[in-house]
Amino acid sequence: MSSIAATAPAPPPASRSLYSPTVDFLLLGGGSLLALLALRLLWPQQEGYAWSFATVGVLANWFNHPHFAHSYQLFYRGYAAKLTSPRYSASLRFGYLLCGLLVPLAMAGFFAWTVLAGDARTLGYAVNGMFFLVGWHYAKQGYGMAMVDAALKKAFFSNTEKKLLLANAFIVWLASWLLGNQWLGQQAQFWGIVYTALPVGPNWIPVAQALMWASGAGVLALLAVRYACGKPVAWNGLVAYAAALYPWLLLRDPLLLLWVPLFHSLQYLAVVWRYQANVVRGRSASWRGRALRLGGFMGVGLALGWAGFWALPRWLGAHVPYDQAVFGDSLFLFIFWIFINVHHYFLDTVMWRKGNPDVAEHLFGMPPSPP
Repeated sequence: MSSIAATAPAPPPASRSLYSPTVDFLLLGGGSLLALLALRLLWPQQEGYAWSFATVGVLANWFNHPHFAHSYQLFYRGYAAKLTSPRYSASLRFGYLLCGLLVPLAMAGFFAWTVLAGDARTLGYAVNGMFFLVGWHYAKQGYGMAMVDAALKKAFFSNTEKKLLLANAFIVWLASWLLGNQWLGQQAQFWGIVYTALPVGPNWIPVAQALMWASGAGVLALLAVRYACGKPVAWNGLVAYAAALYPWLLLRDPLLLLWVPLFHSLQYLAVVWRYQANVVRGRSASWRGRALRLGGFMGVGLALGWAGFWALPRWLGAHVPYDQAVFGDSLFLFIFWIFINVHHYFLDTVMWRKGNPDVAEHLFGMPPSPP
């Protein structure tokens, strides 16, 4: 009997989820698709827009703004060690230095220079840069969700499959960004600052859309071959991938477009809260202690989100003089909203990078590597 046990193949590792298969489906993308469908069916466009605007404005303070704050909480936790510890690779330490110190200093310098120079036109270019990076971030998050679920399910993609999924994500993002510039027109405003959209010629859009649908067809063919060969498929991650790309980035219905940042944030929070729950599990043996630590993390995120998006910029707007004839009366709201959105992109490129030992330990449960 012992001989048989010794030679028998080990059973396949148990499939895991962030929470449960159903909850993962709802939080990672499936719930957003169902919600968008319900919004479109239940409210006519004109009546629903006002309701959506008010509802999303309230919910943003509870979900969207804290999701930005959580990225700061995770990124700067133990920051000195991340710059010096051999636990982190040299390239990762450089990433923490670049995105944690040099990028925000450069951004602060840009904002200070444009305001002191009274150059509202140059300042307005920051909006298009934000939309460029936000779309890129959405696409990479969708791809990342597919990779996370595949890792949890032990349904790993080959290098060729990963390259095709990533290429399709970027193609969809590029098509969406071009469409967005065409849809917004040449003049638009963000917190009172006028910015110029990219002048997209009529011939670029059909080319971008053709590439998008061709790469999408390639992804479907890849999945069909994978399924036909009997390889495991992490479906919840692929639903999250599709939800991050096609409905969110290509919607042009103003009613539905309002919900895009909220659903993106819920997808992000599903991963961050699981990550943090695993962190506190290792620091407290009792469920009460874990609940208090996790609740404290969420509470700090809520407070930081309110401070960064509302309290601090409003206070600065009331106490720091500037040329309101040039920049309007919401300059600091403009600066803080742009800064946080853009910096969030840079923080995430480092935190969720493959090879980050914190992600391996706290999200996938791998033991920490020795220094």
